[in-house]
Amino acid sequence: MKSLTEQVRAALAGEILAGKYAPGDRLPPEREYAEHTGTSRVTVRRAYDQLEAAGIIVRRRPHGTCVADTFRAHTGPLESVGLITTLPHEFSGRFVAAVSRCCRELDALLVLGIPEPDTGPQQLEIAVRMATRGVKDLIVWGADRNFDFRVFERLRILGVNLVFFDQVLPGDFADYVGLDNRAAIRALLAKAKADGAERMIFVNYSDLDVDTNAERQQAFEACLAETGCRGEVRLLSRGASVAECRLFAAELAAAGAEAPSAVIGVNAPVLQMLFRHPVAGLGLYCVDHVPQLAELGAVDSSTRVAMTHISHHVGATHEELEEYFRPCGIEVGYDGLILEGGAQ
Repeated sequence: MKSLTEQVRAALAGEILAGKYAPGDRLPPEREYAEHTGTSRVTVRRAYDQLEAAGIIVRRRPHGTCVADTFRAHTGPLESVGLITTLPHEFSGRFVAAVSRCCRELDALLVLGIPEPDTGPQQLEIAVRMATRGVKDLIVWGADRNFDFRVFERLRILGVNLVFFDQVLPGDFADYVGLDNRAAIRALLAKAKADGAERMIFVNYSDLDVDTNAERQQAFEACLAETGCRGEVRLLSRGASVAECRLFAAELAAAGAEAPSAVIGVNAPVLQMLFRHPVAGLGLYCVDHVPQLAELGAVDSSTRVAMTHISHHVGATHEELEEYFRPCGIEVGYDGLILEGGAQ
């Protein structure tokens, strides 16, 4: 059973995490907080001492005791790693397996949190539960924009290390690992142009509000403006029927001289959905590694696909991918991994 001091310490940390006291806010004097918790002033002083030693609060004369307004890093041994991810993505299994393998090598326990898809609040709840149960190192793969990032900022003040995967952050409070989507799209357009493409179509989902997809579309539109290339954006719902996809392909075939010579998919699945059969002379370009493109017959000797991958440590190495895809006419090109150390 926790001592009274530990209980008071946990209660105050929980109030900071819940946002009752924001970074920089002044905390109640020891006597007042003792009355609030029904404990003695000595107990509260000890709890404040522990929180100050942990860097969560600071004592500033003559202002009193305040919540720290700087982020902290947990520098102790790596005992457990929390991984929050949704599983419907076909890459998720390999991603979880790779993190699990690294945890075993580091003798760390992997704590897996699996929320429902597109549920930012649920992912936040899992992160908070992990942190309050002693997990000091969290990896978050969240495609949902509905995060309240202020909660994650408070976790950082409480000394939780955070790494976001493939999630654009509205600040520098955590580390980020993901694709440089703009550079990847620029590379694909340059490759398509070098292959002789004069008119390009970028295909994105109409009903998937994801930062990664938005960045890729914005990069495509910016590149068109910069280079003067001809092109347009076409939107397709994730649940598009086979008939809709066939109609799209038929429109391309019937466009004659106005037909695009390159189609850039926001990811490989959208190309899988659209092109179940090869289209002679049409270059297909995407940012993802999905072997099913070849299995579906969406590539042949007249089709060119420039592909990127996320990391040499997740799945095959660059050389292995080149060897695997070479017979399919797929070029393994730009390696879009970037590391941004927003927080140390």
